[in-house]
Amino acid sequence: MKAIALIFTLLLFSMILPTGISYAEEVYLETLKGDISRIPVTVIVNGNNSDAVSNIRKVLEYDLDRSLYFDLIKVNGFDVFDIRGGVPSRLDENMRMQLRSLGIDSVIMAFVTKDEKGIKLDGKIYETGSGELIYVKRYIGNDNLLRRLVHRFSDEIVFRLTGEKGIAQTRIVFISDQTGQKELYIMDYDGYSPKMITGNRSLNLSPSWSPSGSLIAYTSYRDGNPDIYIVDLGTSKRWRLTDYSGLDISPSWSPDGNVMAFATSRDGNAEIYMMNRDGKGVKRLTYMRGEDVSPTWSPTGSEIAFTSDRGGSPQIYVMKADGTNVRRLTFKGEYNSDAVWSPRGNKIAFACKRGSGFRICTVNPDGSGLEEITDGPGSDESPSWSPDGRWIMFTSSRNGKWNIYMVDIDGNRVERITNSGSNNWGPDWSPN
Repeated sequence: MKAIALIFTLLLFSMILPTGISYAEEVYLETLKGDISRIPVTVIVNGNNSDAVSNIRKVLEYDLDRSLYFDLIKVNGFDVFDIRGGVPSRLDENMRMQLRSLGIDSVIMAFVTKDEKGIKLDGKIYETGSGELIYVKRYIGNDNLLRRLVHRFSDEIVFRLTGEKGIAQTRIVFISDQTGQKELYIMDYDGYSPKMITGNRSLNLSPSWSPSGSLIAYTSYRDGNPDIYIVDLGTSKRWRLTDYSGLDISPSWSPDGNVMAFATSRDGNAEIYMMNRDGKGVKRLTYMRGEDVSPTWSPTGSEIAFTSDRGGSPQIYVMKADGTNVRRLTFKGEYNSDAVWSPRGNKIAFACKRGSGFRICTVNPDGSGLEEITDGPGSDESPSWSPDGRWIMFTSSRNGKWNIYMVDIDGNRVERITNSGSNNWGPDWSPN
């Protein structure tokens, strides 16, 4: 019973409140610290449909702002688009000089044409130093794809102006009690377009994206016992990966997608094991009388961090991927859990208990540089990194119900992603 009690304390401590999903039209935003230096740009949107223009501008500005690369400067009276067609290959010299005087480095243009056939979105980027048009592309789709088209354009802007991949097309898998049961859902990174992916009227936990983004592993009680399952998002095919008595929980894919670490009580208390992606080749990694759960791989696949109470209280430990060279990472605080390794390997985020609730903390892989990056109110748990390593998604009770939020890695701002009568927990951020 001790193993079951601790596992549920570590993995289900926020899973006790009931009720529908609705997603916020307004973004919850807190300013916590200083601003991050960004590239100054302006966004100009025009077209033949005012609603589409308004929606595109809103999504585009949110995407670019959340990339944390840009300083959005609003200007009025500038528009190089000709509604009858055509766009200049360079900015008008007068316009270019005015934009430069405002400190703007680049101009983002979007022109939308909407008719009975659907939507055409023409995206352009101008560089104000030379005035040259440096990128142009047309995106085509129906009304239902408008947000997706804008997300694609946003990621292209990030890549063209910074050389980095954007996060606007990424998705979040999470748990919600919308139906009265804890089912898995997928939504866009900004909380829109939610879709239920389990529907087994059972308890579903610990969703984990495969590195390819095509599969999700999770724990489910659908057949009465907590086993690990996989769902293929392309085919909707799903299958059970483990079938043992006891608990098989918290699956975590290796960076190459060929191996999965997980926690299981099949040999008594909870220990960390690994297995091939087909469920074969099961190998035990930890051997302790305490409870070892919640494994997370380093980006290189050479190490695994996990939660263990072997020292008396739950703390974060790190070991080599073969189970050797175990070392304790956290010493401050009476309860630290749910470690997740950053995409670049320079930080590990985890839930750190402070008073009666948890906060999101980060620490360097050598144990130095401990930082508490959220400060409540309520309890902040279940961190997950964005694929660019600039945000952490997490679960919080700060507004009563459990909802999903994101915080930038310096704690400068927190944004609320879900806003509903239901409770939403355990986010996992997809790869790019």
